[in-house]
Amino acid sequence: MPADAPADAPKSKFLDATEIGKSKEPIIVTSDRLEYDYRGNVVVYKGTVQATQGKLKITSETLTVTFAEEKDKTGPAAPPSQGGLALGAGSAQLREIVAAGKVRIEDGTRWATGGRAVFDQTNRTLVLSETPVLHDGTNEVAGDRVIVYLDEDRSVVEGGRKRVKAVLYPDREDKKAAGAEPQKKSDAGHGATAEAKQ
Repeated sequence: MPADAPADAPKSKFLDATEIGKSKEPIIVTSDRLEYDYRGNVVVYKGTVQATQGKLKITSETLTVTFAEEKDKTGPAAPPSQGGLALGAGSAQLREIVAAGKVRIEDGTRWATGGRAVFDQTNRTLVLSETPVLHDGTNEVAGDRVIVYLDEDRSVVEGGRKRVKAVLYPDREDKKAAGAEPQKKSDAGHGATAEAKQ
């Protein structure tokens, strides 16, 4: 395989996070500590953070949530003490979520790990970095950086300092019919990207 060829990638959705920031289900966050910057509309959760929304679960050492500033919204600006997260306000618009330190994102049988995850509501992307690995059951894809385009039904795995690596197993039903358990491995060249339709 040429050094710049993309790695084979699974066709299933590795990370079905398209509902982040869209779902009407409540987001429940637990942590050891909470810091709220009223003027900057930034909330920082620290110490064994766990955030859940429906079946989606994110764990990390810190979780920083940034909301759109009042001047970014239509209508008059609210005083700092009445910011979007003031009790009862309920009008804050999510701008960015950054999970850092031992990040794990779970969605049923799919999960992703890495050192940092940045969800950008404006661009509708989720970027995993610092040794990210995506898992879908027994299938696994690893690279230097993973970009999930939440509204485009696709993701890109980039190789930088290391090669993109995918370990894919054929469908379980195919294995039962064939009576064997073959394994398919694929590596892309240094600096290559693997793109998967979700």
